[in-house]
Amino acid sequence: MTTHERVRVATVDPPSARRLPAPRASSDGDLRSQTRWKSADAIVVEVGGEIDACTAPLLEAALAEHVRACPGVLRVDLGQVGFLGAAGLRTLVRAHRDAEAAGVHLVIDPGRSRAAVRALELLDALDVPLR
Repeated sequence: MTTHERVRVATVDPPSARRLPAPRASSDGDLRSQTRWKSADAIVVEVGGEIDACTAPLLEAALAEHVRACPGVLRVDLGQVGFLGAAGLRTLVRAHRDAEAAGVHLVIDPGRSRAAVRALELLDALDVPLR
């Protein structure tokens, strides 16, 4: 047996398309936002689902509308949020700044949402005023 007979060409099979993860679909419908309470003095907004780059503009528009109403207190209940990404955090920080400028006391309540608690803890660690 000669050396050239022992050399084998290593072939690598391309990864099966069935093993590759599917790209994440747009989550435009994954955000739920409803006004739970509204009076001249206070507005309570309940948010659920995922707050990411796709859904943050929807939340931003809803919060901006409530801030423009100039209630004494605007409470954002994040208790049903399953994911709170960087875009969602930016939205909350922006809403906080806008509320302060309008004289509205903004309260962000993470509720029992682990995702919201962890994201808001990160903002606290970075000394970003929000609560």
